[in-house]
Formats: sequence, C-alpha cells, structure tokens
Amino acid sequence: MLARPSRHGRCIFCIFRTATAGPIRRSKIGSNERNFHLRSISRRPLDRKQSNNERPLDRPRERRFIPETVVETRILKVSLPALKTRLESTKATDDGDESQLTALDPTGENWDGFVQYITELVTNPEGSRTQRQKTLLTAIGNAGSANSWQNQLSRVLHFSFIDYVVDSKSGTNGTVADLRYPTEWYASARAAQREIHLHVGPTNSGKTYNALKRLEEKGSGFYAGPLRLLAHEVYSRFKAKEIPCDLVTGDDIRLDDNLDVALTASTVEMVDTAKPVEVAVIDEVQMMENDERGWAWTRAFLGANAREVHLCGEPRVVPLIKELTASMGDSLHIHRYDRLNPLKVMNHSLKGDLKNLKKGDCVVSFSILNIHALKKEIELDTGKRCAIVYGSLPPETRAQQAALFNDPENDYDFLVASDAIGMGLNLSVKRIIFHSVVKYNGYQMERLSIPQLKQIAGRAGRYRSAHQATSKSGTTEVKSESSAGLVTTLNEADLPYVQEALNENASPIRRAGILPPGEFLVEVASRLPKGVPFEYILKRVCIAAEMHPRFKVCDIREQSELGRTIEEVRGLSIPQRLVFTAAPASATSGHLHKVLKALAQIVADRREVTVADVPEIRLEVLEIPMSGDRKYLELLEDLHKSLILYLWLSYRFLNNFKDQDMATYAKDLAETKINTCLMEFSANPALRKKVLAQKKQVISGTSTLIQVPEGTTELSLAENSESALPVGWTQGSLDGSISTGEVANNAAAANA
Repeated sequence: MLARPSRHGRCIFCIFRTATAGPIRRSKIGSNERNFHLRSISRRPLDRKQSNNERPLDRPRERRFIPETVVETRILKVSLPALKTRLESTKATDDGDESQLTALDPTGENWDGFVQYITELVTNPEGSRTQRQKTLLTAIGNAGSANSWQNQLSRVLHFSFIDYVVDSKSGTNGTVADLRYPTEWYASARAAQREIHLHVGPTNSGKTYNALKRLEEKGSGFYAGPLRLLAHEVYSRFKAKEIPCDLVTGDDIRLDDNLDVALTASTVEMVDTAKPVEVAVIDEVQMMENDERGWAWTRAFLGANAREVHLCGEPRVVPLIKELTASMGDSLHIHRYDRLNPLKVMNHSLKGDLKNLKKGDCVVSFSILNIHALKKEIELDTGKRCAIVYGSLPPETRAQQAALFNDPENDYDFLVASDAIGMGLNLSVKRIIFHSVVKYNGYQMERLSIPQLKQIAGRAGRYRSAHQATSKSGTTEVKSESSAGLVTTLNEADLPYVQEALNENASPIRRAGILPPGEFLVEVASRLPKGVPFEYILKRVCIAAEMHPRFKVCDIREQSELGRTIEEVRGLSIPQRLVFTAAPASATSGHLHKVLKALAQIVADRREVTVADVPEIRLEVLEIPMSGDRKYLELLEDLHKSLILYLWLSYRFLNNFKDQDMATYAKDLAETKINTCLMEFSANPALRKKVLAQKKQVISGTSTLIQVPEGTTELSLAENSESALPVGWTQGSLDGSISTGEVANNAAAANA
C-alpha cells in the first residue's frame, strides 16, 4: 500500500502551531530474573585515535541485544497467552463491544498463525532470516533485558501481531509512506521565487547579527531560533528599539498592541509557513541533521513563504543547502564569515584547581549534580559569587543568571553552565573551561563530538553581552576587541582531546531530518483495524517510509513514549493524540507524564478547567517555606514544567484549559522562587565530597561512576542530555558496558 502526501501536506507536528487557535493576547499579569542468554553487540571505540596523555574510553556508540542461541520457549508460553488475554479483554472502540483481538482477527486464524511464526522464528537459529525478522529478534532481546520485561515484551509481540495481520491482508510489508519529495509539501513556498542567503562561519562571527539587520530593514518577517531564550532575546532587542514585534513560543504568545505588526520572534517549531513575509531568518540551520529536532529546521527552510530566506549556521551545512536549493529552483547566495576575534586553546589546564579561575571564566559541565556542586566549591575556594545556567531552568531564570554574570559591577565573577550555552546565549565569557569532555547522551556516556565541542568552545570571547545588545543606549555596530577567546580544561587529561578537536573539521552534513505529514497518519489509521495503538501507527509509518538519500526520518522515541503514556485515555482522536505527543513533557520526568495523562483525560472528557482544577499540577509547592534544599528546588522545577505544559496545551485546546493568566502568574511565582533558591543553594556536603572524590579519580586516570544509593534525593537530577549520572547506575569503570532504558533528549528541547 503506497501512499503519497498531498502537495498541501504538512509535517507531523506543524499542524499544532498556536496560530490555529486564533489571536490570543497575554495579560499583563504578568534483577531481571529471566536470563535470555543475551550478548552485547556493536561495540566500537568513540575515539579514532588516542593521545598518550589520555586514558582510553571504549564506550559503545549504542547497545543492542540479540538472542545468542534460543529464547526459552517457556517465556513465549507465558507472554503470548497473556497478550491474547489482554487483547480479548480490551475494547477496540468506546462505542462498541468488539475486542481488540476480534477487530484484528475475527476468525482466529491469524492468531494461531502468528504464534507458530514467532515460535519458529526464535527457536530455529539455523533458519535464514530477513532483515525484518532480525529486527524483530533484536526488539525481543531488548525487551527481555529490560527491568519491566513483561510490559516491554508484550508491546513488541502486540505490534508484531498487527504487522502479521496487515501483511496477511495486503500481501506487502505494511504501509509505506512516500517521503521522497518533501519540497512538494509546501505549495506556497514553491510558487514564490525565493532568494536564499546562507550565512556560514564559526561562532562569534556576526552572521546572525547581519541576518537580523536585514530583517529589521525590511520590517516584515520572522526570526526562528532553537531556544525560547533566543526568541525572547530577539523580541527584547526589537522592543528596546521600539519596533513592534510579536513573540510566539510553544507556551508563550505575546502579541503587540499594534495590530499591523509584521515582525515575529519565535522558536523554530512555531514558524508559520502559510504567512507570506519579506524576510525569514532561521538560526542554527545545521540543526537540520539533528535526530530529534531536525524536522523543524527542514520544515522552516522548505516551507518559509518569504522573498528572502536567511540561514545562519556552520560551514559544514553548505553542501546540503546547495542540493536543497537547487531541487526547489531557488537562487542561493553564500556569505562566509570569520571570527571577529581569535579563539585559542591554552597549552595548560587548570590542573584541577578552581583557585586558578579568573574573572569572566565559564566552567562547562554536563551534569546538574556537578553544576550545583561546582558552584558551591568555586564560591568556597575563591570567595566570589558564581552564576549558574542549565537547560531545565526556566528561560527567564537563565536570562537573569546570565545578566548577573555579564554585569561587571557586581561580584559574580564566574559562571557554571551546561551545554545550553552552546545555542547562542549571549554571555561575556572570556574563557571556556571544560569540566569534562564526556557526557550522557540519553543512552550511555560518550565523548563530545567535534561540532558539539566547537559550538561550546566558540562562546569564549563574546563581543557583546545580552545586556548591551538589548539596551537602548547600546551601540548597534559590532566592534572588535583586542583579546582572544580562550579555551582550556579543568583537568590535564582532557586537554589533548580539546586541542585535537578544535583543529579538526567536522564532516559535512548530507541529510536533513523530516517527519511524515500529519494527514498521512490519519489516513493510515483509517485503513487499519480498530483499536490499533497510536504508538504503533506512529512507529510503523516512520519505519516503513520510503526516503530520498538527502533526507532521513527523525527519531520519534520521545513521541512514542508520550503516545504510550496516554494510550489508556479513551475518547481522543488521532489529531488530538498527535498534539499530546508533541507536547513538552520529557520522557525522563515521571511526574510530568502523570500531568500529561491527566490533561489528556480532561480533553477526552470534554471538560473545562482552570489550572487550579488539576490536582496533578501541585500549586501547593508555592506555599512551602523557601529553603536551600535541593529537593525543594526540584519540586519547583517540576511545578514550572507542569505549568509550561498546561500553557502549551491551553493554546491548542481553547475550550478545555481556561484562565491562562492564572497559570502565567503561577509560572512567574515559580520562576521567582527558583531564582532565590539558586542564590541561596548550598550543595549537600556529603554529595560534594563524592563529586570531589570522582574528580580526583579522573585526574589520576581511574575514573569511576559514583555509586547510586536507592532513594537518595539528589539522584533525581538525571534529566535529558544534561545529566552524566543517570538514575540507577552503580559503581563501575567507565570502560564498562552500560545500558539504560529508552530515554529521549529532545521533546522538551523540541518545544523549548
């Protein structure tokens, strides 16, 4: 069954822009017991070559499992009947008595055939297998190795049974999505004769500045950035110059009082491709290759209905932009930039001594645990204050902490930050110091890639702070400075890797990420038997997509997990489920999933509520006396994320979620309290002692992972890609093999 999306098709998530909700103006209120005899495969070193001064790390790029010989038949004898019982006891639809099993297999023949197929597949190691069968065996092995193996294996077998039924009816390998021609999905953009201006260069080269100047000159268009914070920054710049501008992010829409406003600052996911404009500025365009969020940049570029499209990014994106521009018939102008001041790697590290820090230094760490401990240690060692920035902080809080660091009149001489600073946050950083060059990517520990390291290191030697950029009295011209941006490491063992990486060129980007049109999923769902899980539809359409070599389907693990979270909520349509799977609810936050499920049930029940009517959103946290305890800060962050989720959904379900002013006011209170906590936070002494012990082991070349006692409060710090110590890890060498469950980085970021 081959299907093509219409020329008016839209990306799977672009139909959820808040623009569809109409103009809304914000108020001023402001032991796995069953051993499957599994073996690990696909182990390869991270580093191509190793310096004599470095300790080798052979972290596997990914961890996959397959049965070594035979999956025990007794496991199947338990799992298959349990799945059949569940399907028989679950209704296919809310308004009928037909079970999911009957809907899939009215005669019972398919189930018997499926049981025989699975049994023969896993018990016949000598038989020849197709790639699809090998993939299924890998999925069975992964499910069997999970802690909750019963649920995981049941889901794998359920989806495989649906495949079996679909194949038996269609005589094919399932529904195939034709995604070879994404440029045809945006008819308005194809009808326009666009001029593409590609601004490429390293960080701190003025490329985004020049693109924004063109946007300001034309007075009609949009800026699309990777973070809410950057959208806020551009919005503030225009407002400081008394230029009317709208702000459109996933959870915050601020429409100017001037109804004729023609400028918009937004996150890239919120770009309105239907609105004709003069200039479109798309920042960090190299993110098109990102496995989680790349679809948003591809959609913004292919669909921008603008006379001039200004793309800002790294030089490695040039080959791909050339190919895409030629395929669309647009004209391309490439503008190359050099850094406005040099970037130098120092010949020595800080030797592990924080007393060697100087005013304007930024220490970069990839663990929230380490960030808080470093802040306290720096303040104790130097007697100076230290600002703090990491991804899960509210954008407003990040901006305030950055302002404290940028202000030369106070004693905030240092900054401790995560890789959140790599996405363009304006900071007056003189020197970038890497606390480590290893980070947790959501699945295992790995070294920073060359582009990641360059992106972060390039923030050293910034010309203008955010305060200067948004000030009315600030100069509008970029002026050079005599001093260079400096880069080094805290520990000597990491310095050779940084030196080597900054002297190498990253590989060119060859493929852009996409997602199938939302209308296609609705169409596929209509052809499948009733009661098929939405997660199955989402996964199978993306897996079976027919692709052009210059495109790839983005990773949908985050969306799949959110779809699984709300699967039990009955009464939601496919478009409504698509909205919820695009919501900013990180897969690593169990509490946020409870909030998401509660809000989904409200929509399914067609109820009208305010934020105070949702008990899962714990507003009572605002009444708890403030303290410097990390657990209290964690509660505030959970509340803030819950309020962000409520506001995000309120712009998409206007009839269900009311009183945005109350939710906004509560969000502002949470941000204020978070700011105060960061000012007063003191890391637990015992925890700091563990961190310092780990640091000494790194220096000595015998780095180990900190043992994680069950139930320790500070362990809940693992979230997204900014934690180097996932919950549940035990002490072990960094050379050891580590596997975790499916964790996605990007939905929260994707809706940043």
